[in-house]
Amino acid sequence: MTSFIPGGGDQAESTADFVVLGSGAAGLTGALAAAADGAHVVLLEKSSLIGGTTAMSGGVQWIPVNDHMGEVGVDDSRSEALAYMRACEGSKANDEILVALVDNAAPMVRFIEGLGVGPFRAWPSIGGTLDYRPWLEGAKPGGRGLDPGKFALSTLGEWSSRLRIGTPWSLDMMDYYKEKMYHSSPPRPEDPGRPSPRSGQALAGGEVEFVGSGTALVGRLFAACLAHNVVPYLDTRATELVIEEGRVVGVRAVHDGRSWLLRARHGVLVATGGYGGNEELKRLWLNRPLLATCEILENEGDGHLMGMAAGAQLAGLGEAWWMPYAHIGVDYGVTNIGGTREDRILPHTMIVNQAGRRFINETTNYFDFGESFGSITGAGPRNFPAWLIFDQQGVERYAMLAMKVPPGETPEWLTVGSSMAHLAEILGIDPAGLAETTERFNRFATEGKDLDFHRGEGPWDLAWGDPDNGANSCLGTLEKPPFYAVELVPGALATKGGLRVNDRGQVISAGAPFDPIPGLYAAGNSSNAAPSASYPGPGSTIGSAMTFGYIVGRQIAELVAGHERAGATA
Repeated sequence: MTSFIPGGGDQAESTADFVVLGSGAAGLTGALAAAADGAHVVLLEKSSLIGGTTAMSGGVQWIPVNDHMGEVGVDDSRSEALAYMRACEGSKANDEILVALVDNAAPMVRFIEGLGVGPFRAWPSIGGTLDYRPWLEGAKPGGRGLDPGKFALSTLGEWSSRLRIGTPWSLDMMDYYKEKMYHSSPPRPEDPGRPSPRSGQALAGGEVEFVGSGTALVGRLFAACLAHNVVPYLDTRATELVIEEGRVVGVRAVHDGRSWLLRARHGVLVATGGYGGNEELKRLWLNRPLLATCEILENEGDGHLMGMAAGAQLAGLGEAWWMPYAHIGVDYGVTNIGGTREDRILPHTMIVNQAGRRFINETTNYFDFGESFGSITGAGPRNFPAWLIFDQQGVERYAMLAMKVPPGETPEWLTVGSSMAHLAEILGIDPAGLAETTERFNRFATEGKDLDFHRGEGPWDLAWGDPDNGANSCLGTLEKPPFYAVELVPGALATKGGLRVNDRGQVISAGAPFDPIPGLYAAGNSSNAAPSASYPGPGSTIGSAMTFGYIVGRQIAELVAGHERAGATA
């Protein structure tokens, strides 16, 4: 195993061809893309674990026009992908970034698969895999999402203990959605051995043989990086970009209280993730509260701040990869602060605000739903707080709802009422508003048509709903006590926006004439190299991060090759 002490001893200054800050999808892909052709790459990771927020994710990458789409019977084209992304972004579209994503995403996957990362599998047209705004021009019913499958931890040898485990089970996301396991009936008392839908393989003494989801993606990328001689240093925080004669030539970092100057001959890639761990930056930059996230605590905006100090321009701030969250402690050996998606789409559920009113089609994709809480206006967003309400029918029929009602003492995050009026009294919801909303909602459920928000009618609703539910796959009455409520809060997978880059991942200066800062690159959530006002499909954040990491890494490889050719002929 590589030493975790910079330089392997007392050396306080080192030099590499390329320095990468951060070990999530963007950093690992950028490091691999440069090292594959022989560049000497050093990767610095602030935390003690490899993987960043990517390891906490589902690990899917949204890759338009990818080579695997035909395997699941979905056709795609450059024009359709661009039309869809432009439609998603509207007036916020940064066409330079969108074109770069569409033109480089599939080549990126092809490149890393050629290095042994993968093979990936395209998600077929099954629940949750279609593009998130399927009514727009160019949208596809599946295929653009690529799944990493499972990864054997033994592949990493001694490094396996340094891989961030996002979920303590080897969950196959494709099977999970294909089989709609969240619809499964909950375990019966006479069948105690039946696994819950999300349990998968349990931890045994802290060890697992295989991992899935984002941890699997990180494991595959990191294994390839090690095979191509990328040198990783953990517990090493970059603190400053070193600038000489207007060019970024390296970074200063701290390890175990000791300063280290790491020079970079050809560039530094800022891939430090978002700023979800920095309360002050969230307050200053976000347009709504961010109260829950799967972003790792170490993501405090270090790359943003270092880039600003080096004269970088910022872009795309204010937004995040929104998702409504519920503080739910489910006993999987970890505390789950769960994004809500499968649960709120199922029959016998309804979401209301403090006035007791519905404010959105509950099945709406998580990014658009997160925005529905509303922007900060004085005291707070207009639809916060909000509650997911369901009844005993839902608990008896669906695993995702049964999971929220554990046996024994009622947990603090779950409110139980003998009637809707009782629930309203406990939660401080307007009782008249909730009574009227419930009566109207139950009528819609009985008749099979939601006249207010058209729940259960669109392609997204049909893909996620319960086809055995009758007239409407997403509607079911709320009438069987007890009634349950879980508070929903504005949350996100991670923040987005940061250092402004061009289509080559070069960071743009904040001063006229707004040229690239030589030697400085950015990708992932520390940059604006992603759709800024939408979430086009499953894995958009990871797909964008990997694509721009690849774009930057390949440039570095070319610079290194050119430098070597020049030296050989000198």
